[in-house]
Amino acid sequence: MMINEAPGARPDAGSGRRRRLWFIGPAAFAAALTLIAFALPGGHFLGVLAALGAWLLAGVWWLILLVGPGTRRSTLNAWPPIIGVVTAALVVTGLPTRVAFLASEPALLHYAESLPAGEDYVSVDRFVGVFPISDVQRSEGALIFGVDGVGGLLEQCGFTYAPGVDAKGLPVTTADHLTGDWYATCTDFD
Repeated sequence: MMINEAPGARPDAGSGRRRRLWFIGPAAFAAALTLIAFALPGGHFLGVLAALGAWLLAGVWWLILLVGPGTRRSTLNAWPPIIGVVTAALVVTGLPTRVAFLASEPALLHYAESLPAGEDYVSVDRFVGVFPISDVQRSEGALIFGVDGVGGLLEQCGFTYAPGVDAKGLPVTTADHLTGDWYATCTDFD
């Protein structure tokens, strides 16, 4: 009971929302950073580092709440691990990349059709849909869109538009079929 509060008075509805935010907020923020970082094929390197840091802080925060005597028995303690497991499942299945690609597919297709036919390499440095495209290369009948900031130090990831080309014939290391003639691809340079 608070000072100057009538006996039997109910706490305001805002306190319940604040309590849920107190428990769920850090994990939800870390999950959002993770899904944004993995929306790009191969994962955005700095975004993944930021998400790992956010998960570390959310885990420490959850442990503090778990040990605290006033919050130990709260059913809200179950939500941060649930959020973590659901986020991991979404990343493993590649759903963030697929959703971002589906939102950007018309823009990517329009851009692919507008490229000059005679050039094998075009430096782009612009957003096409939601993706920061750094360059486009023609190779064996396919257009390979390099996405800026993804992959590792010796890896370039992006999308490949390959109309009429078999995935095994693509000049890339890995190719995951997205839809139609589109693939999420990565090329290792080591």
